[in-house]
Amino acid sequence: MISPRHAPAIACALAGLASGPTASADPLTREQCLDAHSRGQDARDEGKLSLARKLFLTCAQPACPALVQSDCARFTDDLTREQPSLTFVARDAQGADLPDTAVYVDDSLIATRLDDGRPHDVDPGRHTVRFSSGGKDQLVTLVVGAGEKGRVVTVVFSAINPAPPAAMRAAAAPTPREPEVSHPRASRYLIVAGAAATLTGGVLGVLGVHAVPSSCSISTHHCAAAPNDGVFDQARSGMQLADVGIAVGAVGAVTLAGGLVWYYARATTERPGQVVIPVVTRDGAGLALSGTF
Repeated sequence: MISPRHAPAIACALAGLASGPTASADPLTREQCLDAHSRGQDARDEGKLSLARKLFLTCAQPACPALVQSDCARFTDDLTREQPSLTFVARDAQGADLPDTAVYVDDSLIATRLDDGRPHDVDPGRHTVRFSSGGKDQLVTLVVGAGEKGRVVTVVFSAINPAPPAAMRAAAAPTPREPEVSHPRASRYLIVAGAAATLTGGVLGVLGVHAVPSSCSISTHHCAAAPNDGVFDQARSGMQLADVGIAVGAVGAVTLAGGLVWYYARATTERPGQVVIPVVTRDGAGLALSGTF
């Protein structure tokens, strides 16, 4: 059974046989035209639009039979609309264009330079694009849709013309230490002892006051009781305990105050000394001195 796709080609072939052989000056033979017509349709169906366009452009030449030429011209116009294209851009680390860049699509060389800015036809589907400039390569994988025109594919070669480093860069510079304040150790003992004595004296004073019977007045030193009543002895003992507490508390307060004065008045500040820092530059290396004076 004859395929509908090949019917025009067969008809033209029969017509050509009836009319006799063509002049030898024709650049294409009927067989070449029919072969390009058939192979172009196969390539188009396989998604190989670039190959199909080349084949259709071949059989669209005036040397081909009129029916084949008409088909191929129409197929070429259709593929022109469907054929996607890519525009390639390569830049260095500073954002400057790199026109001296070659581009390969699926390992096929597409462009030797990028200074014309024109789009390049590709087939629809998945592609691996390799940019090559200055001995460096960058790979981009992308999927191109049918009819996608002028899609821009940009890569940056970060290793080409990188940003200049700082004039000097310290290697592992230590973090500066804060000044340290030192206090006399003995002053801390006085503060602790004074605080303890003050607290003890306060407790003894409170206990002594509470030991005085309620029938006795601390302010007037009188008791509402018979002369030989035992409340007098209780009141006397309580006041003695309170007096001891007051004395101990007073000594503790003086000791605490003295310790605090000594603690703050004799404090010393230790500043960090000088630090030697290794310094690495693009032109060499050396040492840097850091510290306080």
